[in-house]
Amino acid sequence: MLPTHSKKGEETFPLEMDHLPEFAIKKCQVELKETPEKKLKALQEVREFLRKNQKTSDIDFHDDFIVQHLRKCKYDVARTCKSIHNSVITRSKHSEEFRSIKDEYFSTKDSTKVIRVLPKRTPDGCAFVLIQFGKWDPNELEFMDLKRMIATCYVQLLRDPMTQINGIKAIFDFDGTSFQHFRHGTPQSLYLYYNVAFNCIPGRYKSTHFINHSVLLKPLWAFFKQFISAKMRSRIHFHSNIEDLLEYFPRSVLPAEYGGDLTDLSAKDWVRRANREQASNSIGGQPNVY
Repeated sequence: MLPTHSKKGEETFPLEMDHLPEFAIKKCQVELKETPEKKLKALQEVREFLRKNQKTSDIDFHDDFIVQHLRKCKYDVARTCKSIHNSVITRSKHSEEFRSIKDEYFSTKDSTKVIRVLPKRTPDGCAFVLIQFGKWDPNELEFMDLKRMIATCYVQLLRDPMTQINGIKAIFDFDGTSFQHFRHGTPQSLYLYYNVAFNCIPGRYKSTHFINHSVLLKPLWAFFKQFISAKMRSRIHFHSNIEDLLEYFPRSVLPAEYGGDLTDLSAKDWVRRANREQASNSIGGQPNVY
């Protein structure tokens, strides 16, 4: 799992890791305020809250899952307790959103190619997600299954400590979309997406880049942005052309169709494997992958 170098001399790590490199350990200590002593104390305090809370007292939470929330909240125990409580409420109300889809769909439905997790991380260690909404055929794959695929990828990505610490970046490509796609962006579904992304899944969303967007996206964005913080709004970028992406990412981590060097985007069938792992995911979380 050695890093490679982009053309600008920046180190890039592979998506799938088996250890934390030194810079990630340092970032966890400095930026997320984690030390062995603080981690142990915080785990005890959070578990005490969960034991006394009526909504969480009967749930068997995995330590690694609690640490995901602690890292997201930079070891603010009160915020962490609220984050886990919100996660439980959302998953209890919308458990169907977190189920895996049928494994056979990856062999029989082209729409499963709508989301890919790229094989290389960005130079700052983020996992890199590409969602090409135009590849989704609503007549082939139900909207619920599309939502499940997206939720699965983010939930399973966060089982890697490297992603917990450094975060996730994404490209949302709307090329080939039409009213057939956007009609699913109802206020109810957008608000649920907000709840799942920000009040349930403990991700550190470092940046999201919208490309090939149309006027159909404008009313959806106008509605959605009222729920997210100014900080999060500043991390969402709309690009008028693909070349703009090169101002944010080195060619070494971008697919060739976006001006990069990557031609193999398979990441060893990561999405399908993540979907299989999701079948074992519970409201109390799963262990880290290492």
